[in-house]
Order: sequence, then C-alpha cells, then structure tokens
Amino acid sequence: MSLGWRLRREGLEVLIIDKGEPGREASHAAGGMIAHCDPHLPDVLRPLAFAGAAMYPEFVRELQEESGESADLRDRGALAFLHEDERPGCERARAIESDGIQPLEPALTRPPLEQGMRAWWLPECSVDPRGLCLALLKAAKRRGVDFVTGSAVLEVEISAGRAVAVKTAHSSYSTGVVVSCAGAWASQIQPFGLPTHPVKGQMVCIVPAPGSWEDLLVQHVIRTPEVYIIPRSDRRILLGATVEDGGFDKRTDADTVEKLYQAAAAVVPKLGEMRIHDAWAGLRPGSPDKLPILGETALPGYFAATGHYRDGIMLAPITAEIMTRVITGEPAEFDLLPFSPLRFSQ
Repeated sequence: MSLGWRLRREGLEVLIIDKGEPGREASHAAGGMIAHCDPHLPDVLRPLAFAGAAMYPEFVRELQEESGESADLRDRGALAFLHEDERPGCERARAIESDGIQPLEPALTRPPLEQGMRAWWLPECSVDPRGLCLALLKAAKRRGVDFVTGSAVLEVEISAGRAVAVKTAHSSYSTGVVVSCAGAWASQIQPFGLPTHPVKGQMVCIVPAPGSWEDLLVQHVIRTPEVYIIPRSDRRILLGATVEDGGFDKRTDADTVEKLYQAAAAVVPKLGEMRIHDAWAGLRPGSPDKLPILGETALPGYFAATGHYRDGIMLAPITAEIMTRVITGEPAEFDLLPFSPLRFSQ
C-alpha cells in the first residue's frame, strides 16, 4: 500500500491484488517499533533504516491528513537494556546510569541490569501498524489506487520475454509492471518464486483492569533480551515477540503468551496488574540472508519489494520511495546491489 500510494503521486495507474484484506498479515501483527538504532541490524541495512526512520514523521503526517486516521506515532524514544559488548547503531543514543532510569520511566522499578548489562536511551519512534495500514488504505483509495481482494496471485504471465499480466484463481490482469509485495507467500507465485519464508512471531496485548483510570503506565518503548514493551496512546500495551520457524502456522501458544506476560511484569511490576486482552501471531517474510529483496528480477517488468523480515514497518516509506524510483527509471540514491533479487541466482 505504501508503494501504491507513492506510485499514484507519479501518475501511474495502480492495482493492488491481495489474497485477503490489505494490511492484515505481517503488518497487522507487527509491534511497530522504528528500531533503527538496534545493534543487531545488519550494517548494510543501516542506510535504509536511517532513511526510513527519518521519513516517518512526514510520512505519517501526510497519511493522517489524507485519511483522517491516526497512526499513533510516538516519539518518546526507547529504553534498551543491552549486553556490555552491544552498542546502539545510531548517534544521539546515550547510556543511562542505574539511578537515572526511574526518573525517565517511573514504573520501571526492576530494570534488568544483571552483570554485564547497560541501559540506553535511544532516539527511536513507534507507530501503531494497524492504524498506519488503515490510514494507508484510505489514503491510497483517495488517490485512486484500485484493489482486488480475497484472491491470491498464482502466476505472473509472460509474453515476448517480459511480465505482462498477473493471474489469480478468478481472473487475469494485464499490466506493464508487476511488483511482488507478497511477503512470506512470495515464494509461491509462479513461474519462479522469490525465496521468502515465514518466520512466526507471537504478540500479546494487555490493558488496564476494569475501573482503572491511570494515565498511560509506560511512556517509552522498553526492550530487554526477554521481551519488548510497546505503549500505545490509548493505554494498551503490546508485548513481544518470538522468532519461530513454524511454517505458515499462525496459532498462539498459551505458554508463550504467559512467558511474555511474566517477562514484562518482572521488569515493570504494575504490568502484572493489567489483564491480557488479546494475543496473536504473524508471519514475517524472511529471506535466506535476512535482508530485503528489492529491485527488478531476471524477468523484465517484474520487480520485488519483499523479504523485509523484522523491519517491514520501519522500511515501508523508504521502500516505497526507492521502488518508485526504480520502476520509473530514476536513480535510487542507495546501493541496492546487496538487496537485488538477482543475488540468489548467482
């Protein structure tokens, strides 16, 4: 939807074909951390991550104005508890001494500062992916993007050596350009699938107990090795997330849900007084090297914008910008060679 919305600005006619409802798979399940400072982010991905994070305020502002929906962009930053040998990968991050944690986050009364751990404040944002997707859906429709839903793409049709149409179970749609944004399902589209695979992540949502009228309990995103805690402005708090190789299974596990809940309460005890409202699982689109797949494939007219793994929300605006440039023949302004679909055929 980000790419379709952006392509319409360039005057292209856009049709989005979705096997279900737009934004209801990995995006719907995501936590929404714009974690460009994450020390585990691959170095080759940092330029895109920094660019995506920098674009977010204007990206959200424009979407909210066009759609009338809120994406709940929060910019209080994140508190990350890292091992001594880990360093945030961004400027403006600052180490916090143990006596400086509670003034920043009063409810965080049991910081996980066992031996070898340090606390950091990170200049990161978070967004509500469900609100963001709703804003994108409405904004894209208002710009004239068309949608076909409830019908999976089965095949990219080829004529004279280039992509000319996409085929679903019900119809065929002629086009000059095809872009696979099919996430974990991109490998299933014929005649050759992009090498993505599902990486399951379970999430938990907790809410204040009935009758509680406290203000938002946690102000910052909190990241520990066991759990991350993401506050929403409506007082919901999300807890996540697992990383599992479980195929296309989106079932939640009661023991995993309880483990995330207890891990959060161990850090912020008042969270243990909140009740579990919901739990869900989503399927991140992994790739063999855990990097996005961006650019034109070996088939002329057939492009890829998938494989974003754990960073799809963060990279949405910069992916839309880059792929719009690639599709319209403009310079991408980034080295896309490490992300090229062609790297898997070499």
